[in-house]
Amino acid sequence: MKHSFNILLIILLSAQTLQAQTKDSTAKATELPADSKPTVNLPSRDTVFLLRPKMIGVSLNSESGSSGMPLAITGRFLLGGYIPAERISETEDRLKTQVRGGLASTLKLNVADKFYVRRHQMGGIRFNDDAFRLVFQGNGAYMGQTLDARISKAAQWDVVEISLGFEKFRRLKSGKGNIIFNGSINPGLLRSYSAVKDFRAKVFTDTLAQGVDVLWGGTIQRAKGGFGLSVNAGMTYDFNAGAWNTVYLGIENFGLYHTGKLNTYSRLPGMADSTVRLQTTPTSLNRLFRGDWFGDRVDTVKQQLGLDSSRGSKTLLAPFELYASGMHNKLGWVALRYRNLPGYLPRFDWQPNMRLGVGAVRFYPGISLGGFDTWNINLLSTWNWKLTQRGGLFVSMRLEGLESLAMPGRLNGFGAYASVRVRL
Repeated sequence: MKHSFNILLIILLSAQTLQAQTKDSTAKATELPADSKPTVNLPSRDTVFLLRPKMIGVSLNSESGSSGMPLAITGRFLLGGYIPAERISETEDRLKTQVRGGLASTLKLNVADKFYVRRHQMGGIRFNDDAFRLVFQGNGAYMGQTLDARISKAAQWDVVEISLGFEKFRRLKSGKGNIIFNGSINPGLLRSYSAVKDFRAKVFTDTLAQGVDVLWGGTIQRAKGGFGLSVNAGMTYDFNAGAWNTVYLGIENFGLYHTGKLNTYSRLPGMADSTVRLQTTPTSLNRLFRGDWFGDRVDTVKQQLGLDSSRGSKTLLAPFELYASGMHNKLGWVALRYRNLPGYLPRFDWQPNMRLGVGAVRFYPGISLGGFDTWNINLLSTWNWKLTQRGGLFVSMRLEGLESLAMPGRLNGFGAYASVRVRL
């Protein structure tokens, strides 16, 4: 009889609702002459042209990845789908001791770069290889062995916000270019929040699968409902001369969210406590740790596990993002950004001065290092029907992690960006 010990499920409850994501951010720059063409950059600062008052756009930006689990695992686990047992076994054989990963996405409606409606869904995690084994294989696959599952940190956010944007234009005193100050104020609704800190569970299942010994500690928090306010602030340097054409600096979604419905589950002082002996007949680990964690479990089991639960309020720091990027005459487009999410490393993007395609269709290859993943091969494609400033349609799409599509069982992570802009 196989009993699943779904430790990661409390975080990757994030995964129940996360629909592919990251942030999309729309670029702002000076208005181009009527005969000039838009310059295409990375989606973190999308298309460099001024959106007129009647411009609207819809975009979806997603970023996902892992330092150890391939796309065949993370994609189906986060978004749904059947994962073959042989794929899990192959991943386990190549698994690193410490694994990190996550998913972030933004679905956005943009009106003239002045009014936005956005939904952010994101989650990140740092855990070890035994946690993977207990989640995907279950403790029943390791009878007679002790697994030491650890989640050092994890967090999940689901936020819907309305943004009011502003922009201020100023010419450089030297006459060599312009500076644009832009930003927005974003009141938002916190749909859900989950966090795990210093979670550890040593699990021993006897060879007859009649009892399970558990020694655990850590803190788990969950909330549904809340409100907050964040801000976006950035500067665009548009130079008329020099090696750099355009430089962007800024911060996004920096702010606070408050919830009065925060449930906290913990066991203190933690791993120093004695081992809990659970009989598998009345209570299985799968039943015990699934869903909302102990929410519908009997009091005797809660007492046996030494669970300390409380409900209160808390003010949370929003998962902000820092970015710096620019277009260089020789290097091409380079960008550096960071998200304050568990498992996310500073990310570097490079898109050389290379353009493929003919007519209105263009392709721009690039690479990236860091983020949730380790490395990615990327491709940005665009299609422009008439100049958008004169009334027309502009479509762009970016695929990240093309190597994982070619070998989904071995390489990590995948992301996508899609944007449609039209002037009415």
